[in-house]
Amino acid sequence: MTHRSKRLLALSLFVVIASVLVWNYSAVKTEARWLLSSRHYKSDVLSQPSPPGGELRHIAWDGWGWAGQNTTVYLVFDPTDSLSMAAATHESGKFAGIPCDVPKVSRLESQWYVVTFYTSQEWGHCN
Repeated sequence: MTHRSKRLLALSLFVVIASVLVWNYSAVKTEARWLLSSRHYKSDVLSQPSPPGGELRHIAWDGWGWAGQNTTVYLVFDPTDSLSMAAATHESGKFAGIPCDVPKVSRLESQWYVVTFYTSQEWGHCN
């Protein structure tokens, strides 16, 4: 293999890897954050008192928006894994322990989920 073909191969691999990372930025960011800091986040969530009315324990995990049109994502502890089916099937809707309809539930590991709320909604402030 010539020096030029090695550089071309390396450049091609870089472009492919960079494209995959950019295309899946949100998922890669979430997985990396969980891998590096899950112990801290678990401690934060589990140190909270049990919420009233059967709601699941949660903390704000991520968010973005502009001009008052904010989207909020929560880290949710679900001790019974009742959200596992919604995460597996990419189902949206209203789920036990979450006060609002949500468009997306993703599983991080057993009993731990990230739940994306619709724009301009927050936990306990549903439209």
